[in-house]
Parts: sequence; structure tokens; C-alpha cells
Amino acid sequence: MYIIFGCGVTGNAVVDALHKSGKEMLIVDKDESTLYPWREQQINVMVSDMESFDLDSQYCENSNIFAILTGNLSANLSLVKRIKEKKLSNFIIVKASNSEEAEALKSNGADETLQAGNVLAKAILSTFKTVEMDHSAFSLVNKIKESNGKELAIFLQDNPDPDAIASGLTLKYICKFCDVESKLYYGGNISHQKNKALINLLNMDLINIKTKDAAMDVVRSSGLIALIEASIPSRNNVLPEEVTPNLIFDHHQVDISSVKGDFVDIQANIGATATIMTKYLRQLDLKPDVPLATALLYGIRTDTKEFTRNTTPDDLNAASYLSPLVDNNIMSQLEYPPMGLETLDIIGRAIRNKEIRGSYLASFVEFINDRDALPQAAEMMLQLEGVYTVLVFGINDDKVQLSARSRDSRVNLGLILQSAFGELNSGGHATMAAGAINLGILGDANDRTSLLRVTSDAVKKRFFSSVGAEFEQEKMPTDEEPQTNSV
Repeated sequence: MYIIFGCGVTGNAVVDALHKSGKEMLIVDKDESTLYPWREQQINVMVSDMESFDLDSQYCENSNIFAILTGNLSANLSLVKRIKEKKLSNFIIVKASNSEEAEALKSNGADETLQAGNVLAKAILSTFKTVEMDHSAFSLVNKIKESNGKELAIFLQDNPDPDAIASGLTLKYICKFCDVESKLYYGGNISHQKNKALINLLNMDLINIKTKDAAMDVVRSSGLIALIEASIPSRNNVLPEEVTPNLIFDHHQVDISSVKGDFVDIQANIGATATIMTKYLRQLDLKPDVPLATALLYGIRTDTKEFTRNTTPDDLNAASYLSPLVDNNIMSQLEYPPMGLETLDIIGRAIRNKEIRGSYLASFVEFINDRDALPQAAEMMLQLEGVYTVLVFGINDDKVQLSARSRDSRVNLGLILQSAFGELNSGGHATMAAGAINLGILGDANDRTSLLRVTSDAVKKRFFSSVGAEFEQEKMPTDEEPQTNSV
């Protein structure tokens, strides 16, 4: 939590930026009228002057970053001294009117000062960002070392993609720096040709876990548990739901109140978890070796679709840092791996079974073995003229697997899929999302033909209803009936 003292022009700009970033904060000012607009936005506020502010309050227990943005030098100095006496590790940034004030504040414990002519919200926020990253990296290393000689088990999302794989490898790299043994585990399958190529070309060692019981055996024998590219056990990962991970790294939208962990870093505004992990490497001054740098850059490029989707300056900065360190020959091979026959067949079924309502398309590809073919089919369907949002789904084992893509700025796919199929069954970003639904919740089916019909009707109805598109139930063809296109 941030604590901001002073709600003038600079203070308001800082509070506004922090609020838009989803940061928790307390605003302190002696003028209640200046706090009223922020109280209306459900932000914590407190009417108090700095001299009487209680540093033993509940807010201070969860805070380590203070911004003192008033023009009262003596009050600022007094508060700086009190905060540092309370806890030396607290970071304090203070507004100063001139170099003499800045020197006095720093000599009494201020970590950073900004003179009045240069006090910009952007400058303060940039400082906060650096401090946050430094504190997070320090906390991460300390947490890893709590493994106490036991293995740190790193669990990836089910059917891990290059972003998840690269991020897991990075945590393993950091564990090595901390002299802690670690292993990578995943549920589901690695069937996408690009994911297979990444693992084979970089000679990675990942352990496949098929059941929750097997995952629980790993949990019991490990010192710490990490979850990457997922944030809640059992949701798109093989961890049992009763497990509380020690470390969580993700970049997908999630209700943060439902996430439980000792160290949690979820940045939904970032294009790839690999970007987050690259920032940790840089903060810890750990230069990645060639295979890791190659995996990280490839993970960022694939999750941002070559920097055309959900891309932020952090993603571009990470890519710029990694680019000189990669193996370009391996990167070229990763970009154009051979396509499997089943993937080609699933793409063909997606084309044949497509159903379009306005700018929305849904396609049921029936039974599949290769779940990773779904996003490839969805990407291809999105290229159709007039189509801006796509859902491709198929049956794999006892679940209906979902993959969605959109290029419509009015659509948030992560929220749409959660609305249609439940928060526990789906999630993602505004332009890309995925999910898995237990077949049993869609309806009863006595045979293969009925199962296909029930699944197709139920999923399409929920999807088209959630986006506000008209749904007209159509008869699924039987094995004896010819299948026609629905356009």
C-alpha cells in the first residue's frame, strides 16, 4: 500500500495515476474537502495533519512506500524522521522547493527528493515503479531461500505455451542463483508444434503430471510451490484446489481477492509473464544464458502476437534487452515449425463447421486430441472478412476446451467467457481467452450424436447470448446426414 501526504495538484495527479493502475493507497490531508472526490471513488482517505498522523495505524502495517507532497518543510522533515525511526526499510519520496530543502530532507532520511520545478506525477510514478521492483526482487529471493534444502516445485499452466515455459525456466534460473533445487511440472499435454519445437531445440526438462494425486505427492515432498501463468489452483493447472502456492506469477485477468499465496505478482496490463520474469532477472543483475534469453523473447513474441496484441512499453523494453542475447538460428526454426496432420484437420473442421452471427463466429470442431490446435484455428478464423470475434471449441477427454480471439476493441473476451461459462472455467485477456468446461454441466447425452448436438447447442447459445448476438438453434448432422456450412 502507498501512503500519500498532501492532496494538491501533484498529489492529485499521483493519486489518479495510482488509482488507474489498481494500486491500493491511503491519502492523508488536513483539508477534508480535498479528500471528498477520492472518498467517493472508494479510496482510503484520512483527515489529519502530518504532525499528528499515527504511524501505528493499521494502514502503516501494510505500507512501505510514502510520498510526502506538501510544501511545509518543517512538517515534511518531522514526518521523514518519524517514518525512518519506525522502520528503516520504508521508502520515502518528498517534494522539495529547492536544492537546500532537498539536501536537508535527504540528510534526515528521505530516499528521494523532487524539486518543485520538476515535480511531475510521471517522475514520481517512475520512482515508485523502480522501488516496487527492487522490493519485489528482494522479497522473491528471500522467499525462495525459505525452501530449506528441499526442492521448489514449479507448476505451469496446463498445456503450457512458450510464455509459460520460458517463465518457468526463468524462475528455475533464479532458484539456481539462490542455491535452491527446482523442477518444472505441468498438466495436460504439449502438442502445439511450436511448443514442442521450443522444448526440443533448447533441450528443456519438463515433467508431465497426469493426476491431482500425483501433483499432491510432489507438493508433499517439496519445500515450496510456485504457480506460473495461472493464479488459482485447479483452474487450468494440475494443482489440487486445496493447495496454497507460495509463489504466483501471471499476467491474466483475475479477481485478485480470490488469489491466495505468500508472494503474488499478477500484472494483467503486461503482455506476457515472460516480460515480468525478465524484469526480475534485470533487477537481480542476472544475465540470462542464450537458451533462456531465446525462450523469453520467443514467449513475449508469441503472447503479444509479434507485438501487435496487448503490448506495453515493458514488453518492448524486455524484448530490446533480450534481442542481442538470443540464438537467431534457433529463433528462426521456432517461427516455422512443421504443422501436424491433426492440427490441419482441426483447422479444416473449424472452417467447415463455422457459424456466424454478425461479426461473431463460433465453430465446434468435435472430438480432438490436440487441444493446442484450437488457438491456431481461432487465429485463422479471425482472418475472415467481417469477423471480429471468434470462439473455437472441441471435446477433449471429459471436457469441452475453448479458445477465443478478438480484434474488436469493444469486446473483452476474458470477461465474456467468464460470463458465459463461469469464472472457474475460463479467463484471459480482452483479445484472447480460453477455458475448459466439464461435459456434465452442459446437459445429458446418451450417444455420440446426442453428445455432439448438446455440446454444440449449449456452448454456442451461451457464447452468442453473452455477446448479444442472436442465436438460432440448428440441427447437428448425424453420421448418415450430409454436413452443410452455416454462414
